[in-house]
Amino acid sequence: MTSIRLERWIARKFRLRHVELIAALYECRSILKASRRLSLTQPTLTKALQDVEATLGLPLFERSNRGLEPTPYGEIFARHAKIVLAQLRHAAEELESLRVGYSGKVTVGTLLAASASILPDAIARLKIERPGVAISVVVGTYDILVPSLLVGDLDMVLGRLPEEGRSSALLYEEFYAEPICLVTRPGHPLQRKRRLGLRDLVNEAWLLPLPETTLRRQIERAFLEAHAPLPRNVIESVSILTNRVLLRKSDSIGVMPYHVALDDVEHKLLSILPVKLKSMETPVGAILRAPGNLPPAATALLECLRLAARDVPSPRARP
Repeated sequence: MTSIRLERWIARKFRLRHVELIAALYECRSILKASRRLSLTQPTLTKALQDVEATLGLPLFERSNRGLEPTPYGEIFARHAKIVLAQLRHAAEELESLRVGYSGKVTVGTLLAASASILPDAIARLKIERPGVAISVVVGTYDILVPSLLVGDLDMVLGRLPEEGRSSALLYEEFYAEPICLVTRPGHPLQRKRRLGLRDLVNEAWLLPLPETTLRRQIERAFLEAHAPLPRNVIESVSILTNRVLLRKSDSIGVMPYHVALDDVEHKLLSILPVKLKSMETPVGAILRAPGNLPPAATALLECLRLAARDVPSPRARP
């Protein structure tokens, strides 16, 4: 099928059921599971898929003993189908919000820097103002959350904004600059030292973020700038709960955004090491799909995030 014929077919004959069908098959990877989700019989769903593929002249899925696997064409089709469904959900939310007021759902992806600081404050503010809004929080790394944002599964992603490789399909709003600190349990032998550099810490046990995270790349760059080898005794984790317990129960050194560590420091559960880290302050903010049109509930949460960011304490007054 030529591109002109394909465009005409999509414009004139493509139906919402085709969008739902492809999205369901992509997510379920099974005719049986997708047919149950859509309340269709398996033969009906199989015939509908065959009709779409025949009309397009392109295979969208490959059949195997393990189920369905999307082809490159299927990946593209499914990505756009999910965006269409997300936009329709947003339209329905706006209509419902207009009808009954202050309802809807927000799905937020969060990175470490925002999960323990501004996001809880913003959610608390929003629930006071709009108790009918449902909020889902998904924790992950940048490489996992951003693709979900692009296909419409998330309304926004919060955390440390990337230094490079920013996408024109996304909008980036900075809230504040987040410094990085090194933390240990209180009473750690290193806490008795007044002056420390990264070269003094190479042979210590470290608790670091995963290699694909911005924070991990930053700490590795800091070691290189200090002309020090990278630590070899390393545990990798982005689980804030696991990290907090490990730090309190071992002599590991952790790397944390300052405002993530602040609450534990104030409650004397962790202590900040007196190590100066150069070039380790990066912006924290929100990432949105361009052009940035959010449904009402997500817009309200974004405004609460902006307000919460204004109340973030200055790192100059460190404990």
